[in-house]
Formats: sequence, structure tokens, C-alpha cells
Amino acid sequence: MPFTPVRGTYPIQYTWTNSGVAAVDNRVAAVNAVATGGGGAATQLSAKDWAIAIDPRESAVGAPPRPIGVDARARYNTLGAWVNRAPESAQVFEQLADSVRLAESADSLLPTATPAARLAHMPDGTASAIAINSDMTGDLCWLIVAMKLHPDLAVAIRIGPTEKHLRVCSAMIEQLVAARLGRRTILITGPTPAHGAPVPGWATGSKATHWHPVHIARASLPVGTNVESCLSTSRRVFEAAVEQAMEEQRSIADVACELYAQTLTERLMVTEKNAIDAAIQALTQPPGCLSTAAGYILVANRVEDYNYQHNTTPARLNAVNGIRGLRRLVTFGRPPVGGGGNHIDLYANHARTEAQRAYFWARLKARMRQLGRDVVIVGGRSGTFDIAYHSGEEPTGGGLCWDIAEAPHRDPEVDRLQQQAGPCCNSGLSLASLASVASHPRNGVGEAGDIAARMTGLLSGPGGVRNPILPAGPATTVPGADSQAMRNAEVGRAIFQANTAGHMVSAQLGATLNLSEQIVSDLCCKEANRVRAALPGVALANPAAAPKPSPHPYLFQCPFCGDTQQQKAKYKRHRFWNRH
Repeated sequence: MPFTPVRGTYPIQYTWTNSGVAAVDNRVAAVNAVATGGGGAATQLSAKDWAIAIDPRESAVGAPPRPIGVDARARYNTLGAWVNRAPESAQVFEQLADSVRLAESADSLLPTATPAARLAHMPDGTASAIAINSDMTGDLCWLIVAMKLHPDLAVAIRIGPTEKHLRVCSAMIEQLVAARLGRRTILITGPTPAHGAPVPGWATGSKATHWHPVHIARASLPVGTNVESCLSTSRRVFEAAVEQAMEEQRSIADVACELYAQTLTERLMVTEKNAIDAAIQALTQPPGCLSTAAGYILVANRVEDYNYQHNTTPARLNAVNGIRGLRRLVTFGRPPVGGGGNHIDLYANHARTEAQRAYFWARLKARMRQLGRDVVIVGGRSGTFDIAYHSGEEPTGGGLCWDIAEAPHRDPEVDRLQQQAGPCCNSGLSLASLASVASHPRNGVGEAGDIAARMTGLLSGPGGVRNPILPAGPATTVPGADSQAMRNAEVGRAIFQANTAGHMVSAQLGATLNLSEQIVSDLCCKEANRVRAALPGVALANPAAAPKPSPHPYLFQCPFCGDTQQQKAKYKRHRFWNRH
């Protein structure tokens, strides 16, 4: 292969040998790379650095002034060349992707396959696989947790021929190996269907980034292997929480959040935990940004040049800020323009890796609960939001996540959020709906959808309905529910059931090929189709003027049978629809 791994290097580095294809070789020469035997020391770079040099997203630090005559769209790369994007880059990346697959497989003893060389048998003890692109870093935490909770689950990582794939794939593989999941990590490469080719029936409604890796995995793994998309990972986590939730009479969402944090943080060092604990102490004591108010809205400030619908634009931030009331708004993630004191710098607070961030958010939410301070977590769907919201326990005030609902049909991505928000999980997560224009890099900047309305319902409840596809419903609540967010969740679950009874088809896990049916679990289907009496309308015990910042400290009383149970250091939900 043109890219050759260099032994004894970490991260693995590669040299280039001319391939004989003029367009490809000329592209490598154009980025100032020296081929093996090219009259000097051969360029030796990691896959990440090769990707950045061949197709840089932005000019390297220290770039000189743009010379006269150089295209305004060209970027200055790390090898000292002004580079324009070119179709030949994809051909170079195809060669690099295959070399990375083989080199990483040999280095960590990982199984590997392609459609031309199908895997002979699945790793011992596994019966299913999640197929995921190597650039989908936002799903990595869900993937690791799902695999640890389901020992029979493998992952097929498709290394694609793009700059982002090759820039981050080695880090994704390294994290799976570090989590001791290497034996069940299968590396695959392969061609995707031609542009404009018909979408298979089993992928209807799915994005290419979700069904392409499934398509390649089904052609690369043993015939008959059950392959699911990356959107199934969160469903797997929630299903693993069902039995424990029923036994302890807690919400499935609460148990799932606890498992999420426990699984991600189980290998953290004591020194790492101590540093984060000290940082949280500083944030929650004066003059820390979480020390002066009784309630907070924490906003994941995502600003990326892809999937713009998940970004925190000024319009979306203003929509949240406009209805915050007395709560203080604090951002995390990317620092806002101009910086300021209302921002949590995760790096400065020792939360750099996914595991450290999971521990940070779990401990922070527990600390805020102890202090009686209400927390609401808000942001577009992303790994940054996922880790913050789902680590440890649900925030006392619930949360809001925005996405494009695509109401005319069942959107698998919204179905996935619906799985996390309810109906069966009884979560405090609310879903806001953006218009399709929100995905446009320019036209979507001012699109805020119904964020303000959803936030109002969440903060002022009851009646906040999380699923954006469903119409607004009555202001009903359940007496004795443990927090305002949980009361809102009951409303959403009831309306979901009322509007979907008889319309959901069982997922038939392990049998169906349809991605949209793999994402929402059998339990959701059963909850949606179970006939129940309408929930009674009950006045909110703690109105918006005097919100209840934390769960009732002593007892929960079931509205049906009157049973009570003592609290055990955290709020619990009595799943009355299963017992009555």
C-alpha cells in the first residue's frame, strides 16, 4: 500500500510511497509531502497529521501572509503549502483509511474485515454489532457504556475516506482499547453506495452517516449477524437499566444516567477525582459562577462547522435567556464570544477526557442538589450535551435538547431522543423542534424553533411536552411526583400514549433489519400501546413563582394505592403504570 506504517511509533506514523496513479501522487506532492525515495527524508506523519496536511480545515498556526495569486479559499497546511480542497484527496484518503485499518488491527490485535474479505466469525460470545463511523465521536460514550452493559455486543468501526474520519479514528480506537473492549472492536472499510443510488428499504428515513456503516458492516461481518446503527446505543443503555429500575422503584432514566456515569468513570484515578472535586468546590463557593443563585440554566455552547442544527447560535441562546426568569445562565463547552464570568471551562476544571467529564457532571449535579440549587441543562444534540445531561443523575430541573423534528415521518434521530425522554423512561428531558433550515450554515443562524415555548413549559410547568412531534396537551400532573421535571415527564408520557396507541410496531429486537425499528425499544412500544385511564388534573404544589429546587426529602406517595417509601439519598419514582 502507498501508506506504510513505521514500526515502533506512537501514535502510529506512516510514510508515503508513490502509487503509480498520477492524480493521487501529484496531490501528495502538492501538499509538500516527500515520498519514500523522493530525494530526501520521507515525510512521516500520523494519520491525523496526514489528514490535516492533505485537506486542512483552516490555516495552520503561524501561517504567512497569503501570496498574491493564491486562491482566497486556499489554506496554509502544516507542511508549508497553500492547499485547496481537491477531489483527489478522497483517493488519497481511501489508501490511508485501509492502511490505518490494517495497522491499528495489527497493533492492538483487533479483528478486521472488508466486503471483499468477510470476517469468518464474530468475536466469542457476541451475537450483534453496532456499526458506527469512526468520526461519530459524539456517540462514543453511549457506545462504550452499551458495550460494557451488554457483553454480547460488538462494534464495527467503519474508517471512512475523509479528513474528519482520519483525524479522529485512532483516538476512538484507542479509547475502546483502553476501556478493555478491543476484543469486540472490529475495524472495517469499504465502498459506499454510489451517489444517487436508491436507499434500501431498511434505511428509509435514515441519514447516510447512519446507514452507510450498517451497509458496509452487513457485507463485511458473517452472514446473518444482527447489525444495528449507532443510534441504537442509547436504547441499549436504557434497556439495561429496566430491571434495576423496577427493583428499586426508580425511573429508568435515572438508573440509566447512573449506569452511564459509573461505566465511564470506573477506571479514573483517585488523583483525577480529587482534582475535579476541588474544582467543583471552587465553582459552587463564592466567587464561583455557580454560587450566587438558587437556580441555574447550564447551556452547552456548541459551535462547529458541521451539523449546524446542533449549534448554540445567538438566536437560540437568546431564546433560552429570554425566559430564564431569576435563574442564572452559565455556558460550558466552547467559551462564548467575549468570554465572561458566566462560563465553565471544562479543561481548566480538570474535565478533559470523556471519563473525566462524566465524573465532573455527576459530582456537580449531586453537589448542587445538596446545596438546594436547581439545575437545568440545555443544548443542541451533541456529545457535550449528552455527557452533561446523562451523567450521574438527572438534573433537578430537567433539561432541553433541540433538533430538527421532521414531523412528516418518523425521524430515527428524534426517535432516539424520544427513547431518552420517554415515554417509558419518565425523564425530565424536553425536546425542542427546529425547522429544516436550521441545518444550513448561513440561513439557520436565526432559527430558534419553539425553544422558548418548550423552556417555558419546562420551567413553569406542568404541561411541558417533550416530544416535538406531538401537540401541546393539558396541564396535568401527578401528586407526589418528585420534581417539576418529573411531573412534566408524566404529561409527555400520557400524551405520547394517547397519540400513538396502536400506531407503533414492536421493534422485534434481534430480528428486524429496519433501523427505525431498532432505535425505539420494545418497552416503548408496549408503553405506547397500553390502555390507561387519563391522568387526573392536579394543581401544581410548587407553582412557577416558588419552584421546588429539589425532590421531596422524605416520602413519595403513590396516587393509586397510597404506598409510601423512604428516600435513599436520591429521588425515586414509583412506576405505578406497571403495578396498577
